[in-house]
Amino acid sequence: MIFNTGWFLVFFVAAYAVLNLLPGRQLRFYALLILSAVFHWHFAGPAGVAPIVAMALMVYLIALRLSAATGAARRRWLGLGLAVPVAGLVFYKYRVFVVENLALAWPSLPQRLGPWSQAPFLPLAISFFTFEFVHYLVDVYHGGQPLRRPSVFALFCIYFPSIASGPIKRYQDFNAQVDGGLERPWKSSLKWEGLAQVITGYFKKIVVADNAAVLAGLLEARTELGRGPVLMLMLMLSIRILFDFSGYSDMAIGFSKLLGLRLPANFNFPYWATNPSDFWRRWHMSLSSWIRDYIYIPLGGSRQGAARRVANGIVAMVICGLWHGPAWHFALWGLFHGAGLALHGAYRQWRPAQGTPAAWRTGLARLALFGFVSYGWLLFFYPLPRVLRMTATLLGL
Repeated sequence: MIFNTGWFLVFFVAAYAVLNLLPGRQLRFYALLILSAVFHWHFAGPAGVAPIVAMALMVYLIALRLSAATGAARRRWLGLGLAVPVAGLVFYKYRVFVVENLALAWPSLPQRLGPWSQAPFLPLAISFFTFEFVHYLVDVYHGGQPLRRPSVFALFCIYFPSIASGPIKRYQDFNAQVDGGLERPWKSSLKWEGLAQVITGYFKKIVVADNAAVLAGLLEARTELGRGPVLMLMLMLSIRILFDFSGYSDMAIGFSKLLGLRLPANFNFPYWATNPSDFWRRWHMSLSSWIRDYIYIPLGGSRQGAARRVANGIVAMVICGLWHGPAWHFALWGLFHGAGLALHGAYRQWRPAQGTPAAWRTGLARLALFGFVSYGWLLFFYPLPRVLRMTATLLGL
């Protein structure tokens, strides 16, 4: 965890002091850019920085050409631009996964590919870079103004509070905050709110998530689990992943507020949701809105009939699952949630909501949704054979 290292804590204190001591908004802007580059270099190293710099430079230049092009040329520039981050992501994160699965039908493939079938060094946060590059190019294609100042685009790419695990920011909102330079962080109206959010994030991560992970590990170590221990494991996993991820998001958002800049909210009490759609409006909101805007809607969304809506939703959620890692159990987790969203959509068409439901109905809906999501974490964390054994235990089989 980057925010929990001694290096980062010393780095942030020094960065905060520098940004408060420097005169002039533009000087502080360039100082923040340099500090972000130092952060990226320290945690990614030259092997991790080089591919990101190369992709960023290509995306920046293609976006400028894209904004000036018309007609078919505009579509070609968009296709070329999207190929850059997507190819980089596949090459670095999913190459071995693809080769291993192709080798099931073509056993000699790994030998033929030689070193190309082996896992390369994974650049820091390449998934988040890919998401932000895709968002940037698509929004420019749809009429957004590109970031013409290379320094502003560079800071958008490597702004250090959000570089490791988000939230996934939108360039228009970020540019509006930094294009005129930076005020002194100490003068920001966000500083106390940011400090409180940082403290909350550390508490979530260190006190709640880490202890839930210890309890989950003790349960995992048991050779046989009865129904009660499986239910307890589901509960511990649910607590762990929520407080780990939302805690990390709180730290990122809080550190950014201490610098005077807002990042998008990422969690809004997701286990208080009453249905799968409501859950995904509350869980990792910057990711779920990205999946909606740049995968689900371009696939056709809900505009082409019920069958196509279900298919689009399932494809989008499987991609969401695979985004978490190159393994089939992540895809199954995405498929599980895609099916849940499809069933909820069908239910709403069959029985539209009418007024405010009774409190007991809302409570039952929240309990059912929590059970659905908690079971899904088994798919997220474990291979399918182990999940099937635990499912059989839950069903008494």
